[in-house]
Amino acid sequence: MNLIRGCRGVGKIVLRFRLPGLIVWLGLSGAWPWLGTAHANVYATHIRLFGSLQPDSGGTVEIRYVLNEPATAGVTLEILQGNVPVRVMSLAGGGPGTVRGENTVVWDGRDMFGQPVCCGSYRVRVTAAAHGFETWTQTSDDFNLGNYVYAPTGIAVHRDPTSPFYGRVFVANGRAGPNAEFMEGDRPGILRFHADGSPVEEGAWTDGGWPWAADGTSPGDLEVGANGWLYVWDGAQQLLLRFGPEVSSASRRVAWGPGNSPQADASMTGFGLSPRSQMVRLWMAQAVTSAGPGVYGWFLDAEGVAEANDPGVLAVVAGAGSDLTVAPADVAEGAGGWLFAVQPRTASGDPAPRVLAFFYWTNEPVGLREATWTVGAGDDNLRGATAVAVDPMGRYLAVAFRGVFSGGIHRGGRVMIFDAVTGEPVATLPRTDQAYSAVAWDAVGNLYVASLSESVWRVYSPPGGNASSTLSIQTVEVTEPSLRPVLEALRYEAGQLWLALRGRTNTSYVVEGSADLRQWSPVTTVNLGSSPRREFPVSAEQPRQFYRARPGP
Repeated sequence: MNLIRGCRGVGKIVLRFRLPGLIVWLGLSGAWPWLGTAHANVYATHIRLFGSLQPDSGGTVEIRYVLNEPATAGVTLEILQGNVPVRVMSLAGGGPGTVRGENTVVWDGRDMFGQPVCCGSYRVRVTAAAHGFETWTQTSDDFNLGNYVYAPTGIAVHRDPTSPFYGRVFVANGRAGPNAEFMEGDRPGILRFHADGSPVEEGAWTDGGWPWAADGTSPGDLEVGANGWLYVWDGAQQLLLRFGPEVSSASRRVAWGPGNSPQADASMTGFGLSPRSQMVRLWMAQAVTSAGPGVYGWFLDAEGVAEANDPGVLAVVAGAGSDLTVAPADVAEGAGGWLFAVQPRTASGDPAPRVLAFFYWTNEPVGLREATWTVGAGDDNLRGATAVAVDPMGRYLAVAFRGVFSGGIHRGGRVMIFDAVTGEPVATLPRTDQAYSAVAWDAVGNLYVASLSESVWRVYSPPGGNASSTLSIQTVEVTEPSLRPVLEALRYEAGQLWLALRGRTNTSYVVEGSADLRQWSPVTTVNLGSSPRREFPVSAEQPRQFYRARPGP
């Protein structure tokens, strides 16, 4: 079936499909089945476990994690063996373990009954909760040194919770600043931060071993794919580079190059990646009006690169006869078969739409011309559309506008959020009339924006209370204790001596007594079950004064 046309409505989508000999209208009211609500917006990342536990000698484990914003409704830590919690620690909001930035909580190695854990692998699940905000609210600090980037041309967030890089923020700096010798934010290249804006342990700045032109497009747009790779656009050389999340030169490959250009005179600008981890698709915006403008697509292989000399497929046509009337600047794919494109129109009253949505359902997107919805035609408050990004649930669409510099401000510069299905405006973020260059979403629904005119990247949390859980990648291994028992005297009470024996679980031990340390006789047998420690009494008869234990029988 072929998608012919969609009509925009408020809270309702009407789509028309053409089947052989038949036209079918399909009305969908309310939420679409593949679309969900935004996730929680406070979350824990960079979970690390320090220390060790020994069944014979005990120990402690430090649990460290980073919160992107304060967990005002508290934090819960669950110690898991498999999927079963053996210990739960609850921390009240405003107290230790709930602040923005790095937090440390100590686990004493005991379960919820106060007994030392034994024999297995243990992970930690951190659930952070917040009361939230009434409106879209900035949670980052413009005066934090890590949020300074001289010319931020791209921003992306690692969204795979099974990766140790989960929550890492990548920002491209496209030009050299005045203090590049000693300020990382002034050096052209890629800057890496934790979710709270603090630099990563290996240092914030890297060039990935690549000679960036530092011309405002090199490095330019960047994005983390569902396949875990970081993609960075080098506009000066018309190359898309693929890096590992550590952004090392050893991980670098050319994912798209001149051999993939659809036409000799083509000039690609922004790009987007499909949200799938398998059969990842690369979309690129081609902006030269005389060289086949539009949105082109390529499949990426298992290594995250396009096949050499593959010119791609024209997915969305731009120009005459298309709702994409001139040429796109950026493109993004949403869940369920949506492509979104923006046009960077700057002239006052320009009738060209600024934001467009193309819905291709399960069809192959080839030669699309008719948009499901469009926004911004003739609107001088939406000038210089530069970047577009879809939130991971496919609900919201964020668009960055650079505006037009006039009278000391960037008129029409702003970041707007739209309903991805209907195109209806949801919010305009504060701090308008600035030149915005990039937008991105994290895994839990926070919006990241880059302001080119203010040399800063910001984070906004959507309204509403929320909670989010993150499972540690790292584990704590508690090995089987040795057969050698450890016997401890606890107290004398009512003619009995209370002892504690620690040894291997599911093992029997014989406790022996002696008066002279030469002649020993059995006193009792202790069977350890699932716990490596057991307390028990023995009769404190004279002249027996010494006790020892050995594996039975």
